[in-house]
Amino acid sequence: MADDSNDFSRVFSYAVDFYLKRQNLIILFSIPFILATLIVTLVSAPTYMALGGVFLRTGSIPELSILDLFITVLGYAIAVFIISDSIVNINIIIRSKRTLTQIRSDIVEAMGTHATRLFYIYTLLLLLMFIVQLVTYDNPYQSWIYSIFLLVLSFVLFFVAPAVVIDHSDTPTAIRRSLAVALKKPHMVAIWALFGFVGLSATEVIANLIFASPFSSYFTLLVNSLFILPFLIVLQTQMYMEKYPLAR
Repeated sequence: MADDSNDFSRVFSYAVDFYLKRQNLIILFSIPFILATLIVTLVSAPTYMALGGVFLRTGSIPELSILDLFITVLGYAIAVFIISDSIVNINIIIRSKRTLTQIRSDIVEAMGTHATRLFYIYTLLLLLMFIVQLVTYDNPYQSWIYSIFLLVLSFVLFFVAPAVVIDHSDTPTAIRRSLAVALKKPHMVAIWALFGFVGLSATEVIANLIFASPFSSYFTLLVNSLFILPFLIVLQTQMYMEKYPLAR
């Protein structure tokens, strides 16, 4: 247990040091997170904000028209691609430190490869989540079933982004590598999730104390998009890179 704690402490220290050194560049590439959230908020779907994120009320989907559904799907597709591209760009910043490559050329190349691949994976994730919600709609245990399903799926795909960007993995290989690293370091995944939950929750609590609704939600969105989420991505990738002895 002590070794596990030391491992995470070392990785956390690396993540903080890297984030502080590249903070301006990371924040710049995190701005699209705000745009993606605003796109989803403006579509016709019944959405709500929580912890600075936007979620879909699947129970209200039957009330939407065909046009509303089309706009919703299009909006979510654009938002998911923007998010995928931003995550890839942050990972490229991390990779550039290891490989001493030019960030500008990597980013242009990655939009058509890594971002597209990650977009496919995240779209599949959203579709599976949506299907499970619909299939269990009238089930009294829906909340349990969906929560367990989401927990397992998130664990399997936890390291898929760094697997795609750092190791240039194709989709099946990225999923296999993600699962392999998660199974090897489950304690890091659990601590990351706990740290992320505490960080996101603390931001919302502080926002509610300072601002009235709906300004508190937008403040939470701003802080989470530009600071909390980017750091979590940096921490996640540093955890993935622990599989390389020279990265330690």
